[in-house]
Amino acid sequence: MELKKIEKQAVLAAIQQNNGNISYTDLEKSTGLGFVELSTVIGILAKENRILIRINHSTENPRAYKSASEFLCARFMDLLFLHCERERSVSFYASQLCVTAKYLSITVKEVSGKSPTEWIREETIKIIEHMLCHTQHTIKEISNQLNFPNTSFFGKYFKAQKGMSPKLYRQTYIQSLSL
Repeated sequence: MELKKIEKQAVLAAIQQNNGNISYTDLEKSTGLGFVELSTVIGILAKENRILIRINHSTENPRAYKSASEFLCARFMDLLFLHCERERSVSFYASQLCVTAKYLSITVKEVSGKSPTEWIREETIKIIEHMLCHTQHTIKEISNQLNFPNTSFFGKYFKAQKGMSPKLYRQTYIQSLSL
């Protein structure tokens, strides 16, 4: 157990030294850990929400230049991943990124084609759908866990997006499994 703690600290220190942006190969070199050990530590840190892993699909140039707008959009998406269950206001994400809500909205829309509000709504609905279909939590528990003001608002929010109540959505999903 103590060894894992030391390995975690080494990985976190290497990430911090590189301002949060380091390749797997560089992380191996910096920490001296082997593939299995490093992969295990990264998995543990990701599960604990202490690091966020971004997969780079570019094999030709893994450190390709990103414009300031693309970088801001990527940071917004990172924050959305971390806070979507509790925060649904563009102003929260803008304050975390030290920009105005208007600037964040314009930039994210320009880069991704969707506004932050649309991204937030989509991610929230995905989380709700998953919780309705894959947990035994009551509608009220899900509403509370996702920081909705009350169950009525939660139901209206979900129905506006999916066209049916959370209860009906869950029942429909359960019925589709028995077919």
